[in-house]
Amino acid sequence: MCFLWVNDPDVARYLGLVQAPVSIEHERTWIAGVLADATHQRHFVILDERARPIGACGLRRITPEEGIAQLGVFIGDRADWGKGYGTAATRALLEHAFTELGLQEVRLSCHDDNRRAIRCYQKAGLLASQHRLETSTFGRHEMRMAITRQRWEEVRAESA
Repeated sequence: MCFLWVNDPDVARYLGLVQAPVSIEHERTWIAGVLADATHQRHFVILDERARPIGACGLRRITPEEGIAQLGVFIGDRADWGKGYGTAATRALLEHAFTELGLQEVRLSCHDDNRRAIRCYQKAGLLASQHRLETSTFGRHEMRMAITRQRWEEVRAESA
């Protein structure tokens, strides 16, 4: 499924990919590399109510010594866009980041014209940020956002 999603131009345009995978083998190799590095990455499949895979999410560039990670979420099946799955996945990732991994801040960067994603992240409590990116960027205007452990705890308490 992931191979099909990242090769969909409507999905891929917001992923920051230089180019979509050219083969299933390329995608399998990338996934194997991601799964082999549990210290600096955590990746999950997003399932709908029927346990059907509809996207993926994860934390990457996890730096335990600094307590920081980069968050990413995408809903690969366009039929499921706008249904709250991205927000639910973002909230679950933040829960994992702050309770299971003990992180202090979670950051992200997305295309500034991806209004659906920005709204999703705002609903989960992330705010605009000026954090510095450690690697090259998308080559487009970006929206940088972040949430600290303290803010996450406040947002979580408000929604309880």
